[in-house]
Amino acid sequence: MEKDEKDRLLREFRERINNISAAVQLLTPLVREQGSARDGEYLAAIRKSVYQMIRTLCHMELCGEETVLRPGPVDLAGLCRDLCRKLEGIASMLKVDFRWTLEQESLLGVADEELLEQALLNLLTNALEAAGPGGQVTLRCGGGNGHFRVTVGDDGPGLQAAGSEEEPFLWQPGGVGLGLKAARRAAALHGGTLMLENGEGKGVRAVLSLPLKKPEPGEVVRTSRTDRQGGFSPLLVELSPLLPLKAFGSEEQ
Repeated sequence: MEKDEKDRLLREFRERINNISAAVQLLTPLVREQGSARDGEYLAAIRKSVYQMIRTLCHMELCGEETVLRPGPVDLAGLCRDLCRKLEGIASMLKVDFRWTLEQESLLGVADEELLEQALLNLLTNALEAAGPGGQVTLRCGGGNGHFRVTVGDDGPGLQAAGSEEEPFLWQPGGVGLGLKAARRAAALHGGTLMLENGEGKGVRAVLSLPLKKPEPGEVVRTSRTDRQGGFSPLLVELSPLLPLKAFGSEEQ
């Protein structure tokens, strides 16, 4: 597929998603006033589908060669800490034991904060899905020897054969690998790597390793972010396939 055609299709896909989202927003007050509990469930199901479509679109865009790195000073340890704290409640809802460890309280480096956060979300979503209810997911992050490393582990069934030369393994059965491909793309743009391996006995270990570049004197933290999710929560967008309908029961998402 030619680049111009691909860009046109992605724009059209995003426009269709926006139209559905707008329709849901218009219907919500009517359902509140006149609808039944079942009508509310239908709207929640539609919202969840919208989130999942946004997720697929973001993955497609991030996998493309057009993705541009926008680096700036980032507290890498702080980024992991904030993400893990947000994820604790969701992991509890999914009945997954989520444990995380920071080797340093603060670790300043240069990275595209949004792209790195998306990559970590992709890895954590795969791990949560693979572990399932009653399972365990772990995250450890730290720096040393000129690199920043994040290790995400689970106790799920392990890597599955995908039957594709481009993506020979999937993290969980039934996946299509777009999230993993997007995470690899983010790692490559930072000059780093993403390695997957089966754990000892069971589960998967994913190790994201990036060169640890110190900010230049006077360099300021970038405050603007690209809104790939169209105003929706990146956390809920990425985890949308795993969350129950009650998580999408309010238009305030």
